[in-house]
Amino acid sequence: MKKTLQIMLIIFAVLTLLVACSDKKSSNQQTMAVNKTGFPIVDEEITIKMVGQKSPTQTNWDKMKVLNSYEEKTNIKIQWDTPAGDGYREKLNLMFASGEYPEAFFGGGLSRDDEIKYGSQEILVPLEDLIDEYAPNFKKILDDNPDIRRSITTPDGHIYALPTVIDVPRDLSGPKLWVNKKWIDDLGLEMPKSVDDLYTILKSFKENDPNGNGEADEIPIGSSKLEDIKYGLMGAFGYLGSNNFNAVDDKVVYVPSTEEYKEFLMYMNKLYEEGLLDKETFTQDAQAVTAKGQEMRLGLFMDAGAFLKVPVEQSDQYVALPPLTSSVNQELMWPRTSGISSGSFAITDKNPHPEATMRWVDYFYSEEGSTFIGVAGGVEGEDWEWIDEEKTKWEQIVPEGRTMAEMGAERTPAAGTFVPHVMRKEWVLKEHSPLNNEIDKEVSEKYEEYFKIPFPDTYYTNEEIEEVNAIQSDISDYVERMTAKFTVGEVSFDEWDQYTKQLNKLKLEQLIEIQQEAYDRWKDS
Repeated sequence: MKKTLQIMLIIFAVLTLLVACSDKKSSNQQTMAVNKTGFPIVDEEITIKMVGQKSPTQTNWDKMKVLNSYEEKTNIKIQWDTPAGDGYREKLNLMFASGEYPEAFFGGGLSRDDEIKYGSQEILVPLEDLIDEYAPNFKKILDDNPDIRRSITTPDGHIYALPTVIDVPRDLSGPKLWVNKKWIDDLGLEMPKSVDDLYTILKSFKENDPNGNGEADEIPIGSSKLEDIKYGLMGAFGYLGSNNFNAVDDKVVYVPSTEEYKEFLMYMNKLYEEGLLDKETFTQDAQAVTAKGQEMRLGLFMDAGAFLKVPVEQSDQYVALPPLTSSVNQELMWPRTSGISSGSFAITDKNPHPEATMRWVDYFYSEEGSTFIGVAGGVEGEDWEWIDEEKTKWEQIVPEGRTMAEMGAERTPAAGTFVPHVMRKEWVLKEHSPLNNEIDKEVSEKYEEYFKIPFPDTYYTNEEIEEVNAIQSDISDYVERMTAKFTVGEVSFDEWDQYTKQLNKLKLEQLIEIQQEAYDRWKDS
C-alpha cells in the first residue's frame, strides 16, 4: 500500500505540473471576439506591444499618420518600441536573452536564423493556422505563389514570420550596370553584345577623351571591391549575382570555384592591367566612387539608378547595359531577387491576442492596405492623387518646401524599414516619377526577359547553422582576398589549382553539401 501511495503521489505531482504548464501557456491567451471581415477588427479596444526597427530619418512611429489612422480603424492600439537601426541587432539579441521581448515584431528585421532559433524555443508562434483562419489576403499570396510559401517555411514545417513581398521589376533586378550612352554615340560605337564588345568600348573611353575636357581623366569602370560590377557582369560568364551560390538543374554550385569564375577574373585582370578598371577599386568605398561619378568621369558603374552616382541633370546620358555573352556562355541572363524580404512580422508567445494581431497585419497584404502603408501611397487626396481622368498615372502630394522623402518618413514606417506588405507592380508603375519611370523602362527593355533567380531563399537547421557559421566566414574571406589578388595580378592564374585546393581544405565540399540539403528541402516543401 505504501508503494502504491508513492506511485499515486508521483502521478498527482506530474499531472499538477502538466496542468500548471498548460495554464502558463494559455495564461496569455484571452478570449476576444475577432471580426473576420471589415473594421473594426475588435469591438473592444485592445493594446498590443510591438517592436520595429526605426530608420534615422523617420519620425517616432507613434506619431505617424498612417499608423495612428489604422489604430482608429481597427480599434487596436499599438504600444511601440522602435530601437534605432544602428543598435537594433544588439538590442534584439538582448530582448530574447532577457525574456523582455514584445508581443509582436513589425518591421522587426528578424533573420532566418532568428526564426529557426526562437521558433524552436516556442518564443515565436507558428503562424500557418492563423494565416488560414485570419489572413485571407496573405493566404491568397501563398496560394498564388508556391515559391513564397517554400521560402518562408522552416525545416520543421512551420511559418514563424511574414515577409515583405516585392513585385516591382526595378527592385527585383537589383542594382543595374549604367553605361554612358552619350560617350558611346559620340565615339561612333554601338551598344555591346559581348564582353569583347564592352572591352572595345571601355578602351575607347580611356583613349579618346569622350568627356571632351582635354584631359585623360575618364575612368572606364568605377567600382568598390568589385562585388558591384561582379553582380552585373558575372552573368556573361554563365553564373549569376554576387551571392556565390547558384542552383543549376537543381544542383548547387559554388561559383568562385568554377572555371567560369576564373574566366571572369581573367577578364577583370585584363581590364585592370590596361587601366580600364579603376586602379582604386580595392581601396575605395562606394562614397569615393560616387564622388568620381559627380565629376562625370565614369563610363560604367553599378547602382539602382544612374542619378544616384552622377548629377541628376546629366543622368540621362546613362542607360542600362544589357546582359552580355562571352566565349564561355552564349545565354543572356540577369540576376533577379526572390522578391522576398523575410522576417518582417512575427507574433510571440506573450501575445494575448494572436488572432486579432494576424487580422491586423493581413490588411497590409491587400491592394488597398499595401497602398495605404507603402512608401509610394497613403490616402488618396491627402498623400497622393491621380493626374489624369483615366487613372493611369498618380503622383505623391508634396507641400511646397518639403521633399517626398521627408513626407514619407513622417507618414509611414515603410519609408526606410521593411514592413509586412506587398510592393505591387500594378500600383508602383503608375507613379508619375520621371527618374523612376526611366529606370522602369530600362529594366523592362533590357533585363526583365532574362530574369533568373540564382538561388532561392532557404533555411538551415539549428545544427546546420553552427556548421555554416564555422565554415563560411573563412571561405568568404579567402575568396574575397584571392579575387582581389587575381584581379590586380598579385597572384598568377597558374596558381588557380592551388586556390581551389585551398577552398577544399577550408571545407568547401561540406558547405556545398549543406547548401544542397537546404535547397532540396526548399524544393520539396
